[in-house]
Amino acid sequence: MQQLNILNGREIKKIKESLIKQFNYAPEEDYAYLQSEKDRIFIVNKDISKINLKNLIIDKMGLYFAEVHFDQVRLSKEGAELLWLEAKRNKKEKELKNVVELSPEEMKEYFRGLDLTKDIGPENKMILLRYQNNVIGCAKYKEGKILNFMPKIHRGEVII
Repeated sequence: MQQLNILNGREIKKIKESLIKQFNYAPEEDYAYLQSEKDRIFIVNKDISKINLKNLIIDKMGLYFAEVHFDQVRLSKEGAELLWLEAKRNKKEKELKNVVELSPEEMKEYFRGLDLTKDIGPENKMILLRYQNNVIGCAKYKEGKILNFMPKIHRGEVII
């Protein structure tokens, strides 16, 4: 069983600063952030901090939100959607940066598990992938390619 640690305010602030740097937005809701041994971040209701997690055997808890690698935060599919929906609810979705719109053909390729060749600038960065008015996930853009991080469970041939 994995051990989850409740992050303190300083660690949460660092994650939010990375999200603001990458996407110009971070969740404003007051969540408790939990980190696994594999640097996966889960978010839960703030009331969880009142429970002593060390005495519990926990398999999973909360929403898998992101992974932290050095100074980059790679959002999960659900984390990307949560960020988008919260920004939209707060009328700040127009302020989000590094959002890439996919065509129907690119969408099909991405859901088949393939990397996409697309020129969106010279710098390597994390991006949010959007199709029509939905965010479908987070990916890394590197050297003219969008690297596919879509979990196998979400992939498929018949999407559109």
